[in-house]
Amino acid sequence: MQTIQYIIFANVYIAVFLGFYMLFLRKETFFQINRAYLIGSIFLSFVLPAIQTSWAQQMSLAHQLKIIYLKPVTVLAQPVSATQHWTLMGVISFLYIAGILILSARLIAKLFIVRRIINQADTSAPWSFFRRINLGGSSNPLICEHENIHAAQWHTVDVLLMEIVVIINWFNPAVYFLRKEVKNIHEFIADEGALRRASSKKEYAMLLFSQTFETPLNNLVNTFFNQNLLKQRIMMIQRNKSQKKALFKYGFSAPLVGLMLLLSSAGTGPVAETLRDNKSAYLKEQQYEEPLFTVVEQPPTYPGGLDKFYDFLSKTIKYPAQMKEKNVQGKVFVSFIVEKDGKLSNIKVLREPGYGSGKEAARAISLCPKWNSGVQNGRKVRVKYNVPISFTLEKIKG
Repeated sequence: MQTIQYIIFANVYIAVFLGFYMLFLRKETFFQINRAYLIGSIFLSFVLPAIQTSWAQQMSLAHQLKIIYLKPVTVLAQPVSATQHWTLMGVISFLYIAGILILSARLIAKLFIVRRIINQADTSAPWSFFRRINLGGSSNPLICEHENIHAAQWHTVDVLLMEIVVIINWFNPAVYFLRKEVKNIHEFIADEGALRRASSKKEYAMLLFSQTFETPLNNLVNTFFNQNLLKQRIMMIQRNKSQKKALFKYGFSAPLVGLMLLLSSAGTGPVAETLRDNKSAYLKEQQYEEPLFTVVEQPPTYPGGLDKFYDFLSKTIKYPAQMKEKNVQGKVFVSFIVEKDGKLSNIKVLREPGYGSGKEAARAISLCPKWNSGVQNGRKVRVKYNVPISFTLEKIKG
């Protein structure tokens, strides 16, 4: 799976998991399970796009849209000049990397601020960072218990994980909402534990109201007093415990994972890049009187073997002059059908970077000599192929 495709899938999955949480799970008081769901969804969002499962690839959607892919053909050429030409993908890549660098620098700066807060033993407000706890001069046992829970359950690890996720996916609004929800869950968990030592919910709520909201200016530490979250914390303190039957809601997230596996498997490699065009072509081809095959007992063969076919394309395809002038590289996907008489028909450019690359690839394939037709059940049949062709400019040494 290509890097860009992988990043897109991962961010779509993050948004889907978050949407499910906000709609069905956010108001439940199973705080530990909610924490596990949110953190687990992060890992699943990055793991699922990389998984290719055979059962999912054999599902009807993935199977029907899949055609035979031949080995990629690479067309090399020297660039016209060493002048840098910006492409849309180049600009997007630059902005993406720039965002990562800026946010990484910001995280490093926050960590230095945390170090300064720790070294100064700031007593303005209670906070915790990893196993380090500062009660800010308070002797209230409820505040102490609250911060001990943060430290004991390693909430800082979640916080730093979310900072890394935000850095990698800074362009996705969902990750910022997800980071906020993780921080909220931390406070709900700590409040729930501290409430066990309080004489009443009212006493604990009054404690939150009575303190001054002077907190360290850094969101990496877990603070007892959080003015922005006060209303939600009070509401959660007063909320009745969720009934056990509400746990079934979490099971409904399992189909999401199954759908993501199917999407990842069906969308792996060139299939995903040409999914829409392949579907349209597939439906049209079903209208032909002669059936079209993708897998046959005896596949079509190029005279002399497929290596000769690749060699033919490499020698026949010319790197378009406009592509060289603009320093453009890219991959073209071309589909074609080997007819019963061995001729190539229905030559279609499914995807191309432009600048005449698709037209040139189709021209070269149209010049291809007859193949030896494919055979199924003892009779010649029509077989569909797809060939990826990479247009690559060689690097100029020196």
